[in-house]
Amino acid sequence: MLSRVVIRFWNDHRGYVIALTLIAMPMLLGFSLLVIDVGRSSNLHTDLQNAVDAMALAGARELDGRDDAITRAQTAIEKIANSAAFSGGGTGMSLGSNSSVTYEAGNDAGNTVTVLFLKSIPADDDTPIPASMETTEPSEASYAWVIAKPQAMQTIFPIPVGFNRDTINIAADAVAVYHASACDVTPIFICNPFEPAGNTSESANADAAAALHTNFAAGNLYGRQIELHSTASSNPGPGNFGFLRTPLGNGASVLAEALATGNPGACYTQDNLDTETGAVAGPVEDGVNTRFGFYSSSFNKAKGDYRYRPARNVRSARTTTKGKPGCDTYTPVMVGDVVGDATQALPLGYGAAMSSLSGGKISSGNNWNYSTYWNVAQGTAAPSVSTVLSNYSSYPPQATGTPNQPSAYDVYRYELANPSLINHASANGETGKPTTGGQCYTGPDLSNYTAAEYGDRREIFAAIVNCGYEASVDHLNGHKATRAVAFARMFLTKPAIKDSSERYLSLEMIDITGKGGRGTADEFLREEAELVR
Repeated sequence: MLSRVVIRFWNDHRGYVIALTLIAMPMLLGFSLLVIDVGRSSNLHTDLQNAVDAMALAGARELDGRDDAITRAQTAIEKIANSAAFSGGGTGMSLGSNSSVTYEAGNDAGNTVTVLFLKSIPADDDTPIPASMETTEPSEASYAWVIAKPQAMQTIFPIPVGFNRDTINIAADAVAVYHASACDVTPIFICNPFEPAGNTSESANADAAAALHTNFAAGNLYGRQIELHSTASSNPGPGNFGFLRTPLGNGASVLAEALATGNPGACYTQDNLDTETGAVAGPVEDGVNTRFGFYSSSFNKAKGDYRYRPARNVRSARTTTKGKPGCDTYTPVMVGDVVGDATQALPLGYGAAMSSLSGGKISSGNNWNYSTYWNVAQGTAAPSVSTVLSNYSSYPPQATGTPNQPSAYDVYRYELANPSLINHASANGETGKPTTGGQCYTGPDLSNYTAAEYGDRREIFAAIVNCGYEASVDHLNGHKATRAVAFARMFLTKPAIKDSSERYLSLEMIDITGKGGRGTADEFLREEAELVR
C-alpha cells in the first residue's frame, strides 16, 4: 500500500510548472532588471551626448577670432548647460530624482562639464587630444571641446552579494569647430600685405594672419591705401590680387558679370576657397567700373539695368568734355603717372606716399593729401577730423588715440551725407553725382537704392589670402582648398585702371572679419558650427 502511494506521488507532475517558475523567478526578475538598467544607461548616455553636442555647437558658433570670442562661447554654453537635467536613478526604489548638468566659467569644481578650447585637433579621431592643442587665446580658438564629468546612475538590479544596489558612471564628450562662409562676396581674393615675400612656412603663415588682425585693430590700416595688381597664380605676392571661381559658368564674361554685380552665385567658405585661374584681368576693369558709371565692352548694353548702377558718389578725377564726363572707359586726368591734377580734378586718396609691396604698393600710413583734395573738389578749407568722423567713423574702436586726418572712406561718407558736396564741381566740371542718360546710366533712379538695404557700390567684400604660402602648397591653381585668413570690407578709392597688360585696384581696408574687426562685415557672413568628434 505504502509503495503504491509513493509511486503515485512520484509519478504525479501536477504543479511542476509552478515549481519551476518559482525556481526561475529570481533569475528572470534579475535579468529583467538588468535589461532595464542597460536601457536606462543607454538612454542616459544618449541624452548626455546630445547635451554636450549642443553645448559644443553653441560654443563653437562664437569662435570668430575676436577678443571676446571665448567669453561669448562660455556664456552660450552656460545658457544650455544650466537648463539641462537627466535622470539619476533616485534612492531606494524611487526613480524620480535627477542630476543637473551645470557649467559656470571659472568654477570647474562646481561644474558637471569641463569646457576647453582648441587650436586644432588630431587628424585621426582615435588619437587623444594633447594638451598642446589647447588654447586660451580667443584669436587661436577654433574648436570647443565639452567633456561631461561622469554622471552617477543608481541601478535597479541588485548586486548579488548583500543584495545592495550600486551606481554606474556615464560620461560623454563632443568637439565642434567654427566655420564662416561669406555671401555676396566680390569674387576677388587679395594677398595679405603682411605676409613675408616668398613665404612657405606654416608658422610664418600664422604670424602673417595675426599681423593683419593686430594691425587693423591698432588702427594701423586706417586710411592706409593698398594698390594691388593682377597676378598669375604661379607667382603671387602681397601686392597682388586674383579671382575666385563662380558656379555661374566659366569664362571672362561670367567673371566680369560677377564682379559688376557683386553676386557670384555662391557663398565662399573661409577654409575652402576655389580660385579661378587663367588670364582674366580684363574683366576687372569692365566689371568693377560699372560701379563708377562706366559701361565699356559688353556692359554698354547694361546701363539701364539697376544691377549695374553706379554708386551715388563717383568722384574719381575722370576727364570731361565741355564739363560732361564720358561713360565708356575710365580715363583719369593725370600729371605724369599720377592719377589726378590739382588744377583740374582729384580722386579720393590723392597724394598718398606709396612704397613697394611685392607686386603692388602700399602707403606708409594715413598720409593722403586730404586738404588738397578737399580744396580742389569743394573749393573750401577741409573740415576738421572731428567734424568728418562725427558723421561716420571707420576708425577701430579699440585703437588708441585719434587719427591725424579722416580716411578717404570717411570723407566719402561725409560727402554722401551732404548733397551739396556731391554736386559741387571741380575745376574741370566733374562732380560726385553720377551722370545719367545717353551713354551713361539710364536705369531706375538711384534714390531707390539705399546703402543700408542694397549696399554701397564703391565697397567690395573680398577674401584675404596668404598667397605665398598657399601657392607653395599648390592651392592657388583652381579646385583646391585655399584658405582665407579673413574676409575684408574694402573701399574703392578710384576705378580699376589699365596699365598696359596689367590692371590694378586702389583700396582702403575698412573692416575685417575676426579678431580686431569692427563687426560691420558680419552682414556678409554665414557662421556655422559642425561636430567633428
